[in-house]
Amino acid sequence: MRTYITGYLLVAALPLAVLAACASTPGPAPVDPSGSAAGFAARRLEQLAPEPAAPAAGWNRAQWLSAALQFNPQLAEARSRVAAAAAAERTAAQHPNPTLNLFTEYVGAATHSATWLYGLSLDFLLRRPGDRARARHYAALETALANSDLTESIWSVRAALRQALLDAASSRDEALLLEALIGERQILLDSDRSRADAGDISRPQLLADELELSRAQQRLRRAQAREADAVSRLAAAVGVPLAALQGIPVRWDGWAAIDTLAALPQPSEELRGAALIGRPEIVRALREYDLAEIALQNEVAKRWPEVHLTPGYAWGGDGARQDPLNDFTQETALGVNFELPLFNQHQGPIGEALARRDAAGQHLIAVQAELFGQIDRAELAWPRARTAWDDAAGVVAIAQRQHDAEQRSFAAGAGDRASLVSAQVASTEAQLLLLAAAYDAESAFGALEDAYRRPLQGSESELPLVGDPPS
Repeated sequence: MRTYITGYLLVAALPLAVLAACASTPGPAPVDPSGSAAGFAARRLEQLAPEPAAPAAGWNRAQWLSAALQFNPQLAEARSRVAAAAAAERTAAQHPNPTLNLFTEYVGAATHSATWLYGLSLDFLLRRPGDRARARHYAALETALANSDLTESIWSVRAALRQALLDAASSRDEALLLEALIGERQILLDSDRSRADAGDISRPQLLADELELSRAQQRLRRAQAREADAVSRLAAAVGVPLAALQGIPVRWDGWAAIDTLAALPQPSEELRGAALIGRPEIVRALREYDLAEIALQNEVAKRWPEVHLTPGYAWGGDGARQDPLNDFTQETALGVNFELPLFNQHQGPIGEALARRDAAGQHLIAVQAELFGQIDRAELAWPRARTAWDDAAGVVAIAQRQHDAEQRSFAAGAGDRASLVSAQVASTEAQLLLLAAAYDAESAFGALEDAYRRPLQGSESELPLVGDPPS
C-alpha cells in the first residue's frame, strides 16, 4: 500500500516540477522602429561624459575615436554578438536533462483477470568521454571568434573615421587655396583685359584666362562637395546623425605636415611579424581551424556508442478483486540502448570533417598570403609617397623664389603687375600640388597603419589599445 501511494505522489509531483521549471521566463521586448529612429536622430556629441574637452572646442582623433566606440551602432551589434557567443558557453557546460516518459500498460494472463498498469520511465543520456569538454572548448572558441570580429570592426571604424577626417581637412584646406587662386586669376583676367584693350596682347589670351578661371571655380566646387561628403561619412563612422555635427569644428591640425612622420622607424620585421600572426583576420582563421579540429574530434568520438540508460517503474491493481491492497502489482525495469555500427562506422561524417579541417588550413594560408601582399604594397607605397611630397615641397620653394623675385622686380619698377600676379598664381598652384602630395602621403601612411593594424603615430596611439572595446 505504501508503495502504491508513493507512486501516485510521484506522478502528481512531476507536473508541478515541470511547471516550476517553466515559471521563470524572460518578458517580451518588442522592437519599435519609430522609437529607435527618433532616438538615433536625437543623438548629440554633448552626451559624452566625462570628456576632457567639449566637442565645440575641437577634438583630436583619439576623442573622435572614443565617441565612435560609444555611439557606433555596428560596434554595438558586434558587442552583442560577443555577448551571445559568451552566453552559449553556459549552455555548453550544462548536463543534459533526463527525458520523462509516462505510459500505461494492459496486462492479461490466463491464471487471473486482466489489469492495467501505470508507469513512468526516465531516459538518462550517458555522454561519451570528452563530449562536454569539447563542447565547452567549442563554445569558448566561438566567443574568441566573435571577439576577433569585434576587434576588426573597431579597426574598420577607426580607419573610416581617419579617412573622413583626412578628406574633410584636406578638402577644406584645398578650398581655401582655390578661393585664393580664383581671386588671383580674376585679377589676372582683369589685367589682361586692360592690356587687350590697349592692344598689348591678343584676344585669345583672354579666352585662356577665362578657361583657367572656370577650371579653378569647378575645382573649388568639387572640393566643397568632397568636404560635405567627408563630414557625412564622419557622422556615420561616429554613429550620430549629420545634424549632430552642426556647429562642431571638424579639423585635423597638422595633417599636411608630412615631415613630422619622418621620425618613425622604417618598416620592421617586428611589425610585419606581429601583423602576420596577430591581425584579426589571422586570429579568425586560426579559430575557424580550431573549430574544424574539434568538429573532427566530435565525429571521431561518434564511433563509440552513446548510451541511453532508461530505468522504469509501473504499478496497478490485479483486476476487480475483493482485496485490492493485497493484490497490488508493481514492476521495475532497466533499459539500455545504443547505436549498432552495422551498416557504417561513421566514416562518411569523419571524411567530411577531415575535408573541412583541410579547407580551414588552406583558408589560413590564403589569408596570410593576402596579408603579405597588403603589407608589401603598403611598405612600398609609403616611402614613395613621402619622396613625392619632398619633391612637391621643392616645387613650392622654386615657385616661392620666383614670386619673391617678381615682387622685388615690381617694387623696383622693372616688372609689370601681370607678371607678379602670374607668379602668385604659379605659387598657389604649387601649394595645391604640395597639398595633393600631402594627401597621398597621409593616405599611404594610413594604409601602412591598416596593414599593421595599429596606429603608428598620433593621439590614438595614446589610447590603451585601439582594438579593445571600452569597459
